[in-house]
Amino acid sequence: MPTNDSAKSKGTIVVLGSGPIRIGQGIEFDYASVQCVRALKKLGYEVAIINNNPETVSTDFDTADRLYFEPLTPPDVMNVINDEKPLGVVVAFGGGTAIKLAKYLDSQGVRILGTSADAIDLAEDRERFEELCDRLNIKRPRGLTVFTEVEALESAAKITYPVLMRPSYVLGGQNMIVARNNADVKEYMKIILRQGIENPVLIDKYMEGTELEVDCICDGENVLIPGIMEHVERTGIHSGDSIAVYPGQFTPEIEEKIVRQSTDLALALGTKGLVNIQYLIYDNDLYIIEANPRSSRTVPYLSKVSGVPMIDLATRAMLGEKVRELGYGTGLYRKPDYCAVKVPVFSFEKLMDVDTHLGPEMKSTGEVLGIAPTREEALFKGMVAAGWKMIKEGGILFSVRESDLPELPALAKKFYDLGFTLYATSGNASTIERSGMPVTHVAKVHENYNDNVMTLLESGKVVYVVSTSAKGRDPVAESVKLRRLAVERDIDCLTALDTANALADCLASPYTLDNVSVVDINHDLRIHN
Repeated sequence: MPTNDSAKSKGTIVVLGSGPIRIGQGIEFDYASVQCVRALKKLGYEVAIINNNPETVSTDFDTADRLYFEPLTPPDVMNVINDEKPLGVVVAFGGGTAIKLAKYLDSQGVRILGTSADAIDLAEDRERFEELCDRLNIKRPRGLTVFTEVEALESAAKITYPVLMRPSYVLGGQNMIVARNNADVKEYMKIILRQGIENPVLIDKYMEGTELEVDCICDGENVLIPGIMEHVERTGIHSGDSIAVYPGQFTPEIEEKIVRQSTDLALALGTKGLVNIQYLIYDNDLYIIEANPRSSRTVPYLSKVSGVPMIDLATRAMLGEKVRELGYGTGLYRKPDYCAVKVPVFSFEKLMDVDTHLGPEMKSTGEVLGIAPTREEALFKGMVAAGWKMIKEGGILFSVRESDLPELPALAKKFYDLGFTLYATSGNASTIERSGMPVTHVAKVHENYNDNVMTLLESGKVVYVVSTSAKGRDPVAESVKLRRLAVERDIDCLTALDTANALADCLASPYTLDNVSVVDINHDLRIHN
């Protein structure tokens, strides 16, 4: 129903929701849509929201003035727009589902509030975005655009393996992989081409480094950066599945470069509202991974821990207000005197035949937040809240890929020093033994059908499994079966060395549920002019 003040309304604005919630696109965009609706109503506008998911707050009867429970497809959205005749449409807060409609709506003469449809395309179009980065002197991993398998193989050979392959206009890392050889490329392109893609496939050089992300609020003239988040896991794992630490810890030179390049890029894109930028640090230099001129899944997390009401400010910037007049300054917002850690939550026990190995495609179904005076304690809080059992004794099984072997001894020593019994498959066991630690050799299934890694998990002797083999697209691969058995036996399984190191550090820390501190963020977060 319209509000009682509709006669005094400045006009109607239509907000696009996120549609059906699925892995890779979840509650974060519902949060953003609802906060946008509240901001618009506070500013005196009537708001109509289009969303067809009954499980969201945005479809509650009292969220917007009018709710259209319609699919987020071009004809259905246009039917609503023709009926509402709005001042404009907000597409930036509904995730990938909403942002994909920007180009179509613009072609129909519909006013897109905030960042223009052309600027959104500029961020997604490989050639245009590369030209922009070159002009701004922003480094990025070498990449090419392809449409066919032949082009993909030729491009991968030019760039050299490993490469990151993904469709353009992707959300949640859907259909994204790290290809390490020609077979991976062929397999990937067969799957993608079967889906009848209209947009090209992007192939980038895969660079293993520290990943970080930045959310910016821009009015076209000035930029506010609420915070910089650092990922615990290296590049190659989707940001939604990574443990993220705020504030990130960087050298002054790198931090200055992050702020400067993010500001330059947000302005060059013509951003009015939010833009999420992801970077990696490789050989002590900064490279951009991608920029998304829309709300991201980190917005609720960063809004809470920084004290900056990001959606409210971004909505006001969309409507023409200036960032410097919103009360939070410009540039990098002040850092808190505590640390906040976002830890993903998974539902593998409820998803049949899904490999638990983490990679570029998002698999988490939620997240928790640990806040403490120190990074170490915040990480402990987050891992406990995410469901890690934090068992401090028992056995741990190592079965990591060959490229991870150089880092295995240091990781194994952390668990050995904690008193764990070490188990490992042949190549792993030999590597650990050469470092002077006792380890029990365990056969793979094809080596011994009666006494192997599977029977070891069945025995109850192992409380943690570290398995990093990436053959997750083959459901009959032994590593996939091993990880699935760990899920079925309720054994914590780690598929990245960085996560395993973080767990070992937490187990070695003095923290327990009885001695963790309480942080009053409502007291510490004050508006900063």
